[in-house]
Amino acid sequence: MSRVRSGPPTPLPDSVYHDEIGGLIDTYNYMTRAMNQLIAEQNKAAEDLRLAEFHSLQAQINPHFLYNTMDMINWLAKQGRTDEVSEAIVDLSRFYKLTLRRKETLSTIADELEHANIYVRLQNMRYHQVIDLVNDMPDYMMDCTIPKLTFQPVVENAILHGLLEKVPKGGTIVITGWLEENAAVILISDDGVGIPEDKLSGLLSGKGTSKTGTNIAVFNTHRRLQILYGPEYGLTYHSVPGKGTEVELRVRAAGIP
Repeated sequence: MSRVRSGPPTPLPDSVYHDEIGGLIDTYNYMTRAMNQLIAEQNKAAEDLRLAEFHSLQAQINPHFLYNTMDMINWLAKQGRTDEVSEAIVDLSRFYKLTLRRKETLSTIADELEHANIYVRLQNMRYHQVIDLVNDMPDYMMDCTIPKLTFQPVVENAILHGLLEKVPKGGTIVITGWLEENAAVILISDDGVGIPEDKLSGLLSGKGTSKTGTNIAVFNTHRRLQILYGPEYGLTYHSVPGKGTEVELRVRAAGIP
């Protein structure tokens, strides 16, 4: 009974006697079973709440990208550029197939890179090929599992608030990665205009972010990684105004031989 102070209650061996000590043991064992059941139910409720928050954040897909892409396709169709219309529709279909398929929580780095590449191709059709996306990811990390929709919000933020703010518009995004102890680290860097210090401090805290737009998408990505892996994981931003931004994504290493 004294071990209850240092851990969950464990039942005593059943008594073969029906005296006061036997009754005490039976009562203690009943109490132990009831407490362990309550602890298990509480743990399950906490896990269900954690996963519910994770899926809620993942479901908040910014619809503006779809609207803008459909406007672009309509504009291309009116100009009679049928090959580009077909290419855009195929890419858009693949983009949402990777996003919505089978309601899976996790994807691979290979699929996340494909998703980011499709996003950049569609944005380049809209912004006249001013964005370069360089994939420098090691082959051995391609099968690493990470939450779906991890790369795209960061890439989108880099384009809209980094590269397209430059004069002239455009620039390069590089995605690379490496392994550390118990962690896979992905670095997404751009040579955009950078982020001022006052905005940088609130980007991952949720402060000053609206319920729409790329800032909330980046914050949601950070929260999803922390919910799934723990507070030591997630996104870290480093930026130098006028030179560019680096975003470090840290996830628990899984799926790597």
